[in-house]
Amino acid sequence: MTSAATLARPAQAPAPATSAGSLADRLRDRIAAAEAVSFDVFDTLFVRLLASPEDVFDLVGARYGIPDFRRHRTAAQTRAFQVMHERERQEIDLDGIYECLPDLGVPAETLKRAEWEIELAVLRLNPEMEAVLRLAREMGKRCVLNSDMYLPRAFFEELCAREGIAVDATYVSSERQATKRDHGALFTLVAQDLALAPARILHIGDNPASDIRRGDEMGFATFHYVANLPERDAAPDPAHSLATGVSRFAAYHTERSPWWRVGYAAGGPAHLALVRWLEARTRADGIDLLLFLSRDGFTLHRLWPDTGVPSLYFKCSRVLLILASITERNFEENIPFLLSGAEGLCLADISARIGLDLPDEGFLADLGLGAGTVHGRGNRKRFESYLRVMRWRILQICTECRRGLHAYGLKAGLRSGMRIGLVDVGWKGSTQTAFVRFAEPTFGVSVKGYYVCLHRDARRERPGLDMEALITERTHSAETIRDLYANRVVAELCFSAPHGSIIGADLGEDGSVAFAEDPGRGADPRLPGIAAEVDAGIQAAVADLERLVADLKDLPVDLTVPALTAPLLRLARAPSPAEAEVIGSIHNFDSWGSSVLFTNYAASLKVRGAARGDSWPAGLAALRAAGR
Repeated sequence: MTSAATLARPAQAPAPATSAGSLADRLRDRIAAAEAVSFDVFDTLFVRLLASPEDVFDLVGARYGIPDFRRHRTAAQTRAFQVMHERERQEIDLDGIYECLPDLGVPAETLKRAEWEIELAVLRLNPEMEAVLRLAREMGKRCVLNSDMYLPRAFFEELCAREGIAVDATYVSSERQATKRDHGALFTLVAQDLALAPARILHIGDNPASDIRRGDEMGFATFHYVANLPERDAAPDPAHSLATGVSRFAAYHTERSPWWRVGYAAGGPAHLALVRWLEARTRADGIDLLLFLSRDGFTLHRLWPDTGVPSLYFKCSRVLLILASITERNFEENIPFLLSGAEGLCLADISARIGLDLPDEGFLADLGLGAGTVHGRGNRKRFESYLRVMRWRILQICTECRRGLHAYGLKAGLRSGMRIGLVDVGWKGSTQTAFVRFAEPTFGVSVKGYYVCLHRDARRERPGLDMEALITERTHSAETIRDLYANRVVAELCFSAPHGSIIGADLGEDGSVAFAEDPGRGADPRLPGIAAEVDAGIQAAVADLERLVADLKDLPVDLTVPALTAPLLRLARAPSPAEAEVIGSIHNFDSWGSSVLFTNYAASLKVRGAARGDSWPAGLAALRAAGR
């Protein structure tokens, strides 16, 4: 038993600053009014990076090749409770559970140690609750752990040491033979050891019965901690459980922006899947240089390992590549491209997206047009005439793009005989087609495209292209692929960059290449900041996933493509209303089709006037179901 002297209250310190609206800030007055703070451990101060707690047992089974270990371990725990009652004890412990385990061909002591190690490996300090603990410590409050758990106190001490946190005492039901859940006896022990009236102790926990109801009954001040988590789905295997657990961990980072959390939860696992897949595929394919195309490859290139094939973040786009390929001879056949997706755009929009300055109004009036004339089926011929009249200037822009892109390719090291890999999100290979038309005759290279996902008609529409995707019908159903394409705005959000689409390349006299970006028209001004936050969240998630894999050491669990892409697919296909509201608020995301005349929201039921809100069908469905 820990003496009251050991728990002597430290000198009162000034309260630290916390962000307004944070959990720590909301609890500040309650912590100030208490003399000690008691923290529940699991799902409060610490969380498991798993879909469900029992998935630990599947990981133990995976380590030793015991496929039904979970069933045996659960049955042993049930039997341990029976033995506990027979012996008139108050709680089970890990030793008692493993005494009830049948012979599975592996020593029980080995399996018990494995459960300890794996449980330790998957636990992480809850960042939201860490701030509360830090606040309480800095305010001079005594802090204790208070857990109903079969693991011994030594486990909790090892956990705290690993995470670098200090508490004054640890109360574990298995050691003290007293629980919170049954009669609240563990609360009584805490108050006795601290030599405090129960009302002077604030207990924080997630369980409404054992933490809150029992705490209230024992006279403690209590706070019910409820994390804002997505719905928990059962994981079909350990790989899905780990990927889901890391994805859900984003919800505990409440101090971060919602965009950071989107990047962490959905983009991070998907990026790790793509990077691992690319490492294997590019080596097998003998790729000499891997080009991560802007903007889709921005974060991927930042994550690309030094051990991978040589790579570059290659600033170009389908627009720039096609412009660079337009010449006097093929100008007419490229007019449809220059007017593609132009329904509802005005003449100023169409000109701006290819870097063309508008002539004066008198000149346009002679063509029956004005800067604000909106393109439609009835006046398409006039717009085509405008492009033909402006042919000389458009060809000048195309020549500038061609010279700049050629110099950029030389600087990148493109040379005859090279095998080039292009990395793009998807969906139909149009950017690869444009790159091949430009680069193969110019540099004599061969090209293979690597994608997150391809539309089912991509190979039929682009015959002869060498391309491969991470998500295919070998890894996912045809329905899943169709749904991802229909809701692709979410994938494109997770594979973006904090800069505009590249629409021009200008070769300077010193040989440098300056790139022109298309900021879009009426574009959401938040987009660069959103992309930067998504990127930061992705990088944090990948680091956490890699640390988790390292901590699990020799565990033979492969983080498969289906497992790592599941969070992205869930967000794209079945978002919560809150997720749909946040992501749906993005407007004019696609710069090529943007206009100052109208606003395209990803998903919104509140559109008015010249606005649409249906770019993300699943998001729109979620909002409708919730009446938002």
